[in-house]
Amino acid sequence: MRGILPFSYFLCYQYGVTSRPYALMVAAMLLVAINWKNRDEKPWREVLSMMLLCLTSSYGLVIAGMFAANWVVRFVRQEHSLIRNRQRFAALLALLAAAVVILIDVMPAKDVYSGNFDISGMTQPAPLWMQICNSWLLLPAEALFTSTVSDTNLVFIGLSSTLLYTGTVSCLMWAPLIHISRRRHNAMLLLSSYTVMCLVFAQHFSMHHLGILLGFFIAVLAIDCDERRISTDDWPAWCITMADRFIGKLGARKARNYLITLKALALGAMLISVYWTINASICDIRYEYSSSRTVASFIKTNHLEQYRWMAGWTRINSTNASPDVKERINQGGYCANGKDCIDYTSWVSGTLVTADPYFKRTLMSNAYKGRSYISWEWCIDPYAGKQDIETWRSWGEPEFYDTIYQPFFFSAPAMTGTTTRKYASPKPSRHGKTSDRAVPWKSTYATTSTRTSCTPLTPASHGRMEPNGGRWEHRCITRAR
Repeated sequence: MRGILPFSYFLCYQYGVTSRPYALMVAAMLLVAINWKNRDEKPWREVLSMMLLCLTSSYGLVIAGMFAANWVVRFVRQEHSLIRNRQRFAALLALLAAAVVILIDVMPAKDVYSGNFDISGMTQPAPLWMQICNSWLLLPAEALFTSTVSDTNLVFIGLSSTLLYTGTVSCLMWAPLIHISRRRHNAMLLLSSYTVMCLVFAQHFSMHHLGILLGFFIAVLAIDCDERRISTDDWPAWCITMADRFIGKLGARKARNYLITLKALALGAMLISVYWTINASICDIRYEYSSSRTVASFIKTNHLEQYRWMAGWTRINSTNASPDVKERINQGGYCANGKDCIDYTSWVSGTLVTADPYFKRTLMSNAYKGRSYISWEWCIDPYAGKQDIETWRSWGEPEFYDTIYQPFFFSAPAMTGTTTRKYASPKPSRHGKTSDRAVPWKSTYATTSTRTSCTPLTPASHGRMEPNGGRWEHRCITRAR
């Protein structure tokens, strides 16, 4: 198991290749586990490991908090005092102070987007109790053995027969883990921490967080093994009795063959996650993970950096909006040249955002507050987009758009002033460039073709022409699809 886990999907690829802070988070959990046994004698080692865990993620705050709470409950029960061990008391106070400071720092502001736009108003999410139930029955198996859950946020999954297999595998994982932890008096540490994690997952969860659970299970198992190594003594009495009966009926040789078969099956199950890693790695080598490099190459090859670029913004229609956004639309939220919708101009789209690292400055003239990244700020004012669009319109038409073609980006009165100009739909041209991209997930991936092209305005309604070194050029649109 120790030989296989480093090559499992989440530890090796998802957190090792795809850059995420959870790699450091798993390392911090293992440091907590390593120092757990001697936490009372050497409290600062444990507390510093917990501080690192707090710094990696908001989930780290939750896990470190539950581990610390279990630690305090244990020694208070045994010693009936908080301050008998002065060094431990000082270390825990330092941890509390650090956690409070970090918590204040990461608390979302009132104007922060927290996932409401991910949930369409047309589909009712599962109730809270069902989401928590799914966290217990589905997530453990999905972390190592199965790949059946398609809802990445775990909010629309109901209890269905299709997920019976995944739930059974999770129960087969829970049973030995709880039994081993209970025999070492760590069951409360395991169950209380996971319960609180499930409550947090109900507020915000994405499937790439599964590796956090894997790291948590490894940490708890490491704590258990540090207390006492797993051996045949950990088998329940009824299992040993049943095994003795089978050995008596089958004979020692057949029983040994059956045991080898069972071990091979267990090894095969563990290798499923390694197969996911291999599949994802091959996909990563064969295909682009993002279209950003293709777009950046297209811009640099054609020397288009000096022109004014504009990215499309987010428009949400009332038919697929969450209830709070519908309320803003009904209040008359600004929607340029449209109705029953609202324009969130602070949320720019397109590949210019991901292509920014290839340039010294952001190419987006309409970048939110000049930033080269997408902001998570919630647009409280439903009319904020009006001022943005009026400002952009006053600049005149940009040389290039970077967006999937949407008519409202180019129609009056959104961006074209008093004169209505019609842009042609982007078509392949001699300046175009195509590449395949794919984002792997476990054993699957879907490839999409990225086409970056420059298309002139239609001759019938072309934009004004500009001289460039004695030559005349059309204004163009580019897009990646």
